[in-house]
Formats: sequence, C-alpha cells, structure tokens
Amino acid sequence: MKKTSTVQNLKKRIAELSIELSKINEELDSIANPDKEYRVSGRPRIIPFPGTERFQTEIKPLIPYKAFPGMVLPPDIPDYRKSLQRDGLILLGWDKRRTEAGERFTAYWVTSAGISRFYASKQYEPENFPLALPDHKSYAAEDGIEFYGQGAPVYIVHTAPELMMSNPLHSELRPSHIKKLKKQGIDVDFKYNYLLTYERNRSGKKAEKAGA
Repeated sequence: MKKTSTVQNLKKRIAELSIELSKINEELDSIANPDKEYRVSGRPRIIPFPGTERFQTEIKPLIPYKAFPGMVLPPDIPDYRKSLQRDGLILLGWDKRRTEAGERFTAYWVTSAGISRFYASKQYEPENFPLALPDHKSYAAEDGIEFYGQGAPVYIVHTAPELMMSNPLHSELRPSHIKKLKKQGIDVDFKYNYLLTYERNRSGKKAEKAGA
C-alpha cells in the first residue's frame, strides 16, 4: 500500500513539474523573443518551437462539459456514456479533436476494481468510437492537454472528474460512483479486475484461433 501511494504521489508531482516547466519555458521564450506576445489563460500549453516569424498566440481555456450520471448533455454533443462502459472500468470521459484525417474521438477510463489504473483509447472515427477499447496507459490529469504535434481538443466531456486524479481515496470514491451508474441502468461487471496487458494477450490469442 505504501509503495502504491508513493508511485501515485510521484505521478502527481511529475504532472505538477510539467506545468511548472511549461511556465518557465514561456517566460524564457518571452525574454529571448520580446516581439512575440503570449496571453495565456486556462490550461497549460507547451510553447511552439521558436521560429523567425513574428506571431501572436492566444490560448483559450478548454472548458469541459460535465456529464455526471443523470445529467443531460447539450444536443450537439453525442452521448457515449452507456456505449463506452466496459467490464472492470469506469468511464472518465472522452474528447473530440479535428485532425488532418477528420474528426477523431479518444476515451479515458480508470479501473473499477483493484489498484487504480488509468487507460486511454486510440483515436477513433465517430462511427467506430462506441466500440473503443483501452489502448495505452494514461494519466487522467493530463486529459485534454496539448503536446507537440497534437492539436487541442474541440471539447472534452468529464463523466467522473473526482476520479481523474491519482488519489489514494479511490477505494472510497469508486463504489459511490458505481452505485450511481447502476441506478442509470449500467450493468457491466464492475468487479472484474481489468489489466491491459492481460486483455491484449487474450485478444491476441483469440485472433490466432480465428485465423487458424
């Protein structure tokens, strides 16, 4: 338990340091390039690589849509809450991005049993997004943050924001959220101990049998 708490605290500190470094980089860049003007509000963003072109960048805050159990989303926001629930997982939310290939959606989860593990899907086309599955590990506190080569989300939907941070209280917070989901008719197996590496191996074996 102590080791798990140490790892969680380390992850949280890394996220905090990332934000602090981003601010330091911004200050250094503004000193080195006084002709550039940065007006930052809302989420932290990594500053673009310095160039010879003079430009002005304004970063608007990304305001997430709240979609707690029972809440109604705006009519222009597709509701994927029921379709994205999976055995052993609690849906944390999803985001929509515009890419060169078109609109893409990414889902985020935390395990519903055992140690809290965060996962994200790959980017899916709208028609295939309801079938999304975890693809890689994630740190939920970073959901929606822009990285090099990645555009900002058009929007992000939060279905369980209290579970997004790596928190030792998850063992207490998850049961109450699961209870709310069950009242909404969600009947997945929340007691299932989901582990991404195991699921990948199982999927690989199924694919081998199907191809045999």
